[in-house]
Amino acid sequence: MKRKFEHPAPADSELTTGPKYWRSLGELAGTPGFRAQLEREFPEGASELDGVDRRHFMKIMAASFALGGVGLAGCRRPEKFILPYGKSVEGVIPGLPSYYATAMPLRRSAIPLLAETHQGRPTKLEGNPSFKLHDGSASLLAQASILDLYDPDRAKAHTRAGAVLSNEQVGAFLGTVAQKYAATQGAGLAFLAEESSSPTRARLVRELRAKLPRSLWAEYEPIVDEPPVSAAQAAFGVAVRPLYHFAKARRILSLDADFLQGESGNLYHARGFSQGRKVTKPSDPMNRLYVAESGLSLTGTMADHRLRVPTHHMLALAARVVAAAYPQAEASLAPYYQGLKVDAKWVEACVADLLAHRGAALVVAGSHLPPEVHALVHGLNTLLEATGQTVTYVPAESTAGRSTLAGLANAIRGGSVKTLVILGGNPAYNAPADLDWAALQKSVEEVIRLGYYADETSAVNPATTTHLAAAHYLESWGDARAIDGTIVPVQPMILPLFGGLTEIEVLARLAGQTPVDPYALVSATITGLAGAGANTEKTMARFLHDGLLEGSAYRPVAVRFDQAGVERLFSTPAPLPAFSASNLEVRFVADHKVDDGRFANNGWLQECPDPITRIAWDNAILVSPKLGKELGIEPKGSLLQVARKETAEFTIGKENAHVFELAIGGRRIRGPVHIQPGLANYTVVVALGYGRTNSGRVGTGAGCNAYPLRTSTSLHAAAGGKLTSTGERALLANTQEHWSMEGRDIIREANYEGTSSYQENPGYVKTIGMESHSPSILGEYGEKMSPQERATQIPRGNSLYQTPTFDGHHQWGMSIDLNTCIGCNACVVACQAENNIPIVGKQQVLRGREMHWIRIDRYYSSGTIDAEAFGGAGNQEIPEEPQISLQPMTCVHCELAPCETVCPVNATVHDSEGINTMAYNRCIGTRYCANNCPYKVRRFNFFDWNQRSLDSLYLGPVSAYGMPELLQMAKNPEVTVRMRGVMEKCTYCVQRIQNAKIQHKVKMAQAGRPGDVMVPDRAFQVACEQTCPVDAIVFGNLLEANSAVNQAKAREQDYAVLGYLNVRPRTTYSGKLRNPNPKMPDYQPLPFSRVEYARKNEPAAHGSGHDDHGSHGHDKKAEKKAPSHGSRSSAPTTGGLS
Repeated sequence: MKRKFEHPAPADSELTTGPKYWRSLGELAGTPGFRAQLEREFPEGASELDGVDRRHFMKIMAASFALGGVGLAGCRRPEKFILPYGKSVEGVIPGLPSYYATAMPLRRSAIPLLAETHQGRPTKLEGNPSFKLHDGSASLLAQASILDLYDPDRAKAHTRAGAVLSNEQVGAFLGTVAQKYAATQGAGLAFLAEESSSPTRARLVRELRAKLPRSLWAEYEPIVDEPPVSAAQAAFGVAVRPLYHFAKARRILSLDADFLQGESGNLYHARGFSQGRKVTKPSDPMNRLYVAESGLSLTGTMADHRLRVPTHHMLALAARVVAAAYPQAEASLAPYYQGLKVDAKWVEACVADLLAHRGAALVVAGSHLPPEVHALVHGLNTLLEATGQTVTYVPAESTAGRSTLAGLANAIRGGSVKTLVILGGNPAYNAPADLDWAALQKSVEEVIRLGYYADETSAVNPATTTHLAAAHYLESWGDARAIDGTIVPVQPMILPLFGGLTEIEVLARLAGQTPVDPYALVSATITGLAGAGANTEKTMARFLHDGLLEGSAYRPVAVRFDQAGVERLFSTPAPLPAFSASNLEVRFVADHKVDDGRFANNGWLQECPDPITRIAWDNAILVSPKLGKELGIEPKGSLLQVARKETAEFTIGKENAHVFELAIGGRRIRGPVHIQPGLANYTVVVALGYGRTNSGRVGTGAGCNAYPLRTSTSLHAAAGGKLTSTGERALLANTQEHWSMEGRDIIREANYEGTSSYQENPGYVKTIGMESHSPSILGEYGEKMSPQERATQIPRGNSLYQTPTFDGHHQWGMSIDLNTCIGCNACVVACQAENNIPIVGKQQVLRGREMHWIRIDRYYSSGTIDAEAFGGAGNQEIPEEPQISLQPMTCVHCELAPCETVCPVNATVHDSEGINTMAYNRCIGTRYCANNCPYKVRRFNFFDWNQRSLDSLYLGPVSAYGMPELLQMAKNPEVTVRMRGVMEKCTYCVQRIQNAKIQHKVKMAQAGRPGDVMVPDRAFQVACEQTCPVDAIVFGNLLEANSAVNQAKAREQDYAVLGYLNVRPRTTYSGKLRNPNPKMPDYQPLPFSRVEYARKNEPAAHGSGHDDHGSHGHDKKAEKKAPSHGSRSSAPTTGGLS
C-alpha cells in the first residue's frame, strides 16, 4: 500500500495530555487561539501594517503636502557619497580590522577582551584567548557594552550650574579643589565610589588618603557580595575569597547561588561547569547539580534536582545539611533548622552523594546570603576535602580605611561633609530607601559628579553640582584584575568622543598631581608590580600586547578551618518566618540584562528577552502559580480555562498582565505580575535596574523601580510583603510564543544512566520522533555515506526533488550541544553586534517583529498534566516544578531549503559551500520564504529601523530620516545594513568565512603553496561560537574529516530538528542529558517529556488506528518501564515550599 508522508497532525493523546514541552500557558493548554496563531501564514501582528483610519490619513497627507517635494524623491535607495582617505594612519590597512587587548571593568573584577577596530573605531568585542580561564569567551554584558560607547544620550560635556566647561576649565577647577583641601588635610571632603579591582586606582587612593588623611573615602555597590569574605575571616582567621573550580567538581550543591549568571566570576564558573556536562560517549563522566533556591535562576534550569526554599530559610537548610554531613554538630545546629519544611530524605540523599565524592564535591552559597551560611559552607567544603581541589582561597581586597554608604550618610547628617565627590554609581537611584539619599545630597554645599550619563544623581541639585562627563572604558587608560587576580589592561581604542575623564585622572588631579597623563599613571603601577629592574617600556608593551601581566594572578592562600571562630559568628537562633499570601518574602535580584540599572539605556540588552520569563523591555513582579491562584489572577477551574481566560492573557506575545501594588511596611511600588513556575510558593521576585527616570531615551520609563522597597537591612530579601490588586492591566512584551513551531520532538533528552538512559542506548535521539519509524530520508545508500560524501553529493533518497550541487572547497556546518547551553543570551547579542541587527522597540516587539537572528527557546515539561484537566472536569493547576530545556534556534541552512523554492526573485539561494544566502538587493519582500520556513527563523524589516527613531516609525516623510552619526560608528562595515522591505536571517557569518579564506589564500601564496585553499579547522569562529562561554556551538568545514564540527556530528546523540521533513539542515543538535540521583525522593527514571512519550505509546492513547504516530517515536523500554503520572498526586514532592 502506498504510504503518504506529510507534516503530522497532533496526536489525539497530545490534545488530551498537553504537549511534552511548552513555553506558555496557551501552548500548554493547546487553546484554539494558540493553535490559530501557530497555523497562520505569518505571526499575527508581524504580518501587515496597522490599518489607517480617515483621520490619521488626512493628518499625514496634510503634513506631506505642506512639506512640498519631500516625499517626491522616488523609490530609489538614498544616495551616499564617499570621501577619499587622504592621509593613512601608520599600521592601519584600509579594509582590514585591527585588534587590541583591553578589558571591561566590573565590580571587583574584569573581563579580558579583544577589541576589533575599523579605521580607528571599535565595532566588536570578543574574549581574550590569552586569558585561559575564559578561553576567548565573553559575556552578554561585554558584547553589548560596545553600544554604550556610541550612546547618543551619554553625557557630552562637563557642566556646572548649567554652564559648559572646557577640559582646561575642569583641570583648573579640580586643581582649586585640591589646593583648598590640602590646607585642611581633607577635612570636609568626602568621596563616594563604586568598588573596583584596579591596582592603579587603589594606589592613587592610598596616595590621596596620605595627602588628605582627614577626608572620607566610601564605596557602595547595590549588589553586595561581602558575606563570603567576612565568613572566611571567621572560619579561617584571614581575609580571603573563595575561587571555585567547577571543572573539577563531580557533585555540586548550590544554595541560592546563580553561579552560572548572577554571581561574580560567572564566565569562569559556566565554563568549568559545562566541562562536566560534555558527554561525547557513554564512558564519559557527567557531573550532578543539586540546587536549592527561592526564585528560578539559570543555574536552577540546569539542576538535576531542585528544591524550592525561601531565601530566609537558607540558613536553616545549610544547618540541616551540615548536621547530616557531620552528626557531631547536629545537637548544636538543630535549633537553627527547627520548623524547616524540607524533605529529610532529600537532604540525606544529597549529602550522601556529596560525601561519596570527597575531593570532587563542591558546595556554593549565594553572595547575598548572611555570613553564617557562608561559614557553614566553608566548613562543608573542608569536610568534603574540597579545599585545594574544587575550591581555593585567594586574598580579598583590603577594606582598611574604607567607609560604607551608611557611614557617609551619617557624616553628611553630622555636617562634616562640605564637598562630595561621586565617582560613578547612581546613589540617588539605587541607595537604600531608608537613607533618603536625595535629601542628603541636597544638603551638601558642593557636589562633584563623574558620570557617564546626566542621570538621577546628577539631577538632584544641578545648581550646586559640577557634572564631569565620564569616558567609556574603550576610551580610557586603566587596569583591573580578573577573577583570579590576573592584572589586565584597559586601553583606549579611540580618543574620548566627548572629552570624557577617567576615574584615575580625577583622583590624580585631586591629589595635586599635574600634569596628569593616564598612560603614565597605569605604567607606573604596572612597572612597580613587575618588580625591581623591570624595563618600563618593554613591560608595558608586553602587557598591552598580551592583554595581561604574566604571573600576576593571586597565589592560593593555605587556610585551616576554625570551628570555634564559626561558632562565635552565630547568635541565638530565631524562629523561621512563616510566609503566606499576607506575609510574603520579597527577593531582589540583579537583572540578567541591565544588572543593577547601569545598562538600562542599552537597547540591545533591553530588547534581549529575559532567559527565564522571555519578557523584553520590562521587568515584572514574579509570583508562583500557587500565589497567583490565591491572589485571584488564576481562576479556579481547569488549566484550559486558565489559559483561555484570566491569567496573564497572551495574545501574540502581548501579556495583558494584572497590575499589583507590592508593599513592605510603608514602602510600596506598582508593577505587572507574571506567574512564573519554579518559585517558592510565597516568594515574590523582582528584578532591579528598571523604572529609571533619567537614563536616556531607551531606559527611561522601562519597567518598575524596586529600589524604593530596599532598606539597609533588607538589600536582597525582605519579609512582610503584601500584594494588592489595583484593578489595572499592563502590556508586557513577552516573546515566549513568538515564532512558535509545531511541537515535533524539537528537543530530545534522556537520563544519563538508568532505565532507557544514554548509558543503555547512546543513540536515544534516533528512537524519538518521526525518524524512528519512517523510511530513511537519505535512502539506504545515503545512510552509509560518510559526512564528507553526504555534504557534497546529497543523496536523493526518497526525494523526487532535484538537489543542488555543492562543489565548493568547503562545506560549512554547525552543531549545538543542548547539554551544555545555559541560555545566557551572549550569542544573541554577539550576533546582533556582528551583523548590524537593529533594535525595534517595545511596541514592535509586542507585534512579534523583533529582529534577532538567534532566539533562545525556553521549554517547560512537567509530565503531570492529566487528561481530565483539558476536558474541563479536573481542577488542574499550573505545574509548579517543571523541568526546563533551553535551545538556541537560528537558520539551520537546509540543503533542501523550503524558502528557496518559493522565492519568486531568487533572493534566497544556496552557494556552492552549502550556505543559504540572502541577496538583499533582489528581495522584494513577499515573505513567502518566512511562511515556508519550518524553523521560523526569518526576520522581515517592516520599517527602516536604522534610519528612523523608534518613536517616529509611522510618520514617514514627516519625520527626520537618517542614522545618527554616532550610531553609524557602531556598525560593522563588513555587513550590509538592511532597509525596509528586506528579509534577513543568519548567514553563518559569511563575512568571517570570506575573510578567513582570503587570509589563508594569501598566506599559502606567500608560502609557495597557492593550491592549498582549504581553511584549517578552528582558524576562525562565527560570532555566536566565539563568545559562547560553555562551547555549546561548534562551526566548521564538513569536508575536513577530523574537524571539530564533524566530531560533534559523529556523536550518537546528534540529531536534526524536524529532520523528517527532508530539508537536511546543516545545523544539528546534540541531545540533552539529565543526571538524577536514583536515591533522591524526587527521582524521575525518565525526563518528564519522555514520560509523555511513554504514555502516548500506551495502547489506550493510540486508539484503534495506527497508521501515523504523530509526533512521538518508538522507545520500547520507555513504554514498558515508565511510571504512571496520570494524576497530579503522582508529581514529585520537593518540600520547602512555604
